Amino acid sequence: MAQFVFFLKFIISKFFLCLLVAKGTLGERFTPNFVYILTDDQDLMLNSPIAMKKSLNLIGDKGKFFVHAFVNTPLCCPSRSTILTGKYPHNLGVFNNSLSGNCSSEYWQKHYEPHSVAAILKNRANYTTFYAGKYLNQYGSRFAGGTAHVPKGYDWWIGLKGNSKYYNYTLSINGTNLPVKNLYLTDLLANYSLAFLNQKSREDSPFFMMVAPPASHAPFIPPKRYEHRFQGVDLVMNPSFNHTPHNKHWIVKMPPKRLPTNVSILSHIHRRRLQTLLAVDDLVERIVLQLKRMKVFHKTYFIINSDNGFHIGQFGQPWDKRQPYEADTRVPLLISGPGIGKKILEFYPVSSVDMAPTILDLAGIKPPHHMDGRSFKKQLLNKRNKIGFKFVFMEYWGEGNERSVERTCPWTYDDNVADCSLNQWCKCQDSRNNTYTCVTDFRDEIRFKFCKFADSERFVEAYNLSIDPYELKNVYSRMNSKLVRYYNNLLNKFKKCSGRTCKTL
Repeated sequence: MAQFVFFLKFIISKFFLCLLVAKGTLGERFTPNFVYILTDDQDLMLNSPIAMKKSLNLIGDKGKFFVHAFVNTPLCCPSRSTILTGKYPHNLGVFNNSLSGNCSSEYWQKHYEPHSVAAILKNRANYTTFYAGKYLNQYGSRFAGGTAHVPKGYDWWIGLKGNSKYYNYTLSINGTNLPVKNLYLTDLLANYSLAFLNQKSREDSPFFMMVAPPASHAPFIPPKRYEHRFQGVDLVMNPSFNHTPHNKHWIVKMPPKRLPTNVSILSHIHRRRLQTLLAVDDLVERIVLQLKRMKVFHKTYFIINSDNGFHIGQFGQPWDKRQPYEADTRVPLLISGPGIGKKILEFYPVSSVDMAPTILDLAGIKPPHHMDGRSFKKQLLNKRNKIGFKFVFMEYWGEGNERSVERTCPWTYDDNVADCSLNQWCKCQDSRNNTYTCVTDFRDEIRFKFCKFADSERFVEAYNLSIDPYELKNVYSRMNSKLVRYYNNLLNKFKKCSGRTCKTL
């Protein structure tokens, strides 16, 4: 608890809660630009923003830091699909990172890419659009068009083939295959971003840029210039770290229930993740400085966000995501731009499904009815911090894969579990019964989470996050039947909702 409190004090010291209106934007009419930096597996609960001080100064001090920003599913491809389209994974049919799970499949390309936020901005408001970096995990697969495929809606396309890499990767440059060996990917993405901005036309017409570096995803490789940073930074051992799970679902309770005595590898991973984010911080600085040289920063909405969070040792789990807890689902979100107050900690809850409709709303485009998310433009431009009443919905489909279970682990040939490796002490990261839906209830000062698992036990976890922010005490057994029915009905409505019916919840 003390370390997280220290982090919040650090953030508060950066934001002062000043209620200033962005200078020079009121009364000025223009079509805004957008820059969206989407990091990978970047947590909030483990203090990763300490590696991005330039971003906190350049974006946070000029706008808002969202304290309650969440993903709707803690896995890369489904989450990114939601960010791009404003639709929940169950309405996209994107269940995991595989082609069979609709990750960048031909079906996805045909039915959803034409309706992404970039495609709508281009078609309805003549935006020039740019994408650089990791897209969806199966992008570039030879079974789905390869790197020759350029998603509809993008004028500039620099797409990473496959999953996160830092060196020795392949890019699609507007459909042309480009193998790259020795250039650090985050730095190369910054170079492409500046090349896009350096075109003179960028000063005269609106643009949408999305830059998606690999940090801080595995394999956690920093640029050489930052390999020795954060050597004195310790692993975040908050109250849930190595906490023995008595009242958690099966995958968390499975053996080994506690981490070994020597967890130095966890500290190493924590530092390496922070080191990779320093390059993202450089990328942000370079883009901001270019926008200022172009004299368009004042009319640009600048967003920094992540596709999901991360855990390192929480509840005895080594390192990964996929769980319904806040370490995995609560992410950084910083937004600056026209009309946004400066240095404000924003407590209004938002999630990934809300990002696309908000961007469209800020651009003066009415979000289409098929989007499940709701614009938070009003709250973004409001200087007050009133939450009111809102729910955040999450869903996840667990997987089993015996090919990802190492033979030295006791779970060999069990196709109900996945990602069980000796270097993670054979603690499996996923299982088929790790399938759940959750709703977090925000009512002014109250935060309550209710999660239901699709397993043989019909296991339920419930947490009063207002008094138990680390989700240590499952209070489901103490809930009255009326309250249980209320949340069960709410979950059923969210699971079936689509478009307008989602917005009414």
